[in-house]
Amino acid sequence: MEAKFWHESWEIGGSKTSFHRLDIHPYVQKYANPDRLKGKNVFVPLAGKTNDLTWLRSHADHVIGVELVEQPIHEFFTENKLPYKNHGQGRFETEKMTFFNRNLFDLTVQEVGQVDFVYDRASLIAFPNAMRMDYLKKMHELCSIGSQTLLITLEYEPNLGSPPFSVTPKDVEIYYGEHYEINHVEQPSLPEHRMKIKLNLDFLKEHCFILTKRRH
Repeated sequence: MEAKFWHESWEIGGSKTSFHRLDIHPYVQKYANPDRLKGKNVFVPLAGKTNDLTWLRSHADHVIGVELVEQPIHEFFTENKLPYKNHGQGRFETEKMTFFNRNLFDLTVQEVGQVDFVYDRASLIAFPNAMRMDYLKKMHELCSIGSQTLLITLEYEPNLGSPPFSVTPKDVEIYYGEHYEINHVEQPSLPEHRMKIKLNLDFLKEHCFILTKRRH
């Protein structure tokens, strides 16, 4: 999606940012548990101001978020009462956390450093097909060998023309099968999900995967 779409979404708020959850996602607590995060550097693409960042920051060694729009970055620090420094060039720092106000595709391995764990709840499903391959290529570039990704996707019908896009387990196999071990750990149907009801979808499932990057 073009940058204008995301800037307008955060400016308008309300239903335009319905992807922002007020709670900690239960899959984060279950699969990004303290033992799994201990000593790890965690990368969160398209981070927004997700409260999941607070959980990750509490248990990981360091968290790196990237967000195209500056507004939610400031709101995250303010709402969580975290003092932070602006180092210029879109780089914000607080204890155990770095936040880049940047286009994900412009980030370099040197800037991000070692990536041991990725949390992707709203990134893969945010990109239309035309951009999804570029996203996968960039994430493969940034992720270290042996790193794990907690990937959450939505599957639904009929397909919509805007994010969050439907991404099926078969899609995940196509996208990640060559370089990652894929563990499909959750796939509940969510008949009461607000998106399913609001858009009168035939069905909606939420999938959760643990991906481990293999050495070739």
